[in-house]
Amino acid sequence: MKTLRKLARQFLHRLTLQCGFRLTRAERFERSIRRFELQHDDFYFVQIGAYNGVTSDPFLRFILEGTWKCILVEPQQRYFSILQAIYCDRENVSCSNTAIGTEKKAAQLYMVKDDVEGLPYWVSQLASFRFDVIASHEDRIPGIRDLIITQNVECNTLAALIADHQLPRVDLLAIDVEGYDYAVVRQIDTLDHMPKFIYYEHAHLSHDQQRECLSFLFERGYRTHSVNEGDTFAELKG
Repeated sequence: MKTLRKLARQFLHRLTLQCGFRLTRAERFERSIRRFELQHDDFYFVQIGAYNGVTSDPFLRFILEGTWKCILVEPQQRYFSILQAIYCDRENVSCSNTAIGTEKKAAQLYMVKDDVEGLPYWVSQLASFRFDVIASHEDRIPGIRDLIITQNVECNTLAALIADHQLPRVDLLAIDVEGYDYAVVRQIDTLDHMPKFIYYEHAHLSHDQQRECLSFLFERGYRTHSVNEGDTFAELKG
């Protein structure tokens, strides 16, 4: 049986390479999304904390395929400008320069100065409503507390964002907001329809917060699994 599987795999690899493609094993969450896509004509994607739309984005290739209707949210003006420039010619993508909070008002966002030499490339991705999350990187960036600055950003609620863009539903909600993820996940209770899929970063949640978040999702009918050391994927059963 193993020999047959190996021969079949080799045949498929050769066939696809001849056509200019290659086979790769899809992640479990990708397979779930693809199955859902096959059963629906439209797919609606909302990404909270899109950054520049490219770096470390697990959904980049899905967006570039052009079949999803996408709302990409990024509060940092500098990276929002990059995000907007990248997707400005794509009719399926709308970008929003806002943050998601509990109400529509300005809030203080913590981030690291971007004019300091010698910092790791990923430091510009650190932006959070929680000072402690940014400061927790002291072990990797000594003196980071002295490099933290604040920026006032406009906030919107998740429900208002979706209404503003006139989405009939959300099929995939992706969240990467440096420790504020559970607060955004909780807002699915304010939506007319639960998202079929939720992908969020749990790396900056405390153990208690992650337990609460998993319990919250389980009570609403979601199955969950860890994608890697820092992210969780949830799928609504049925």
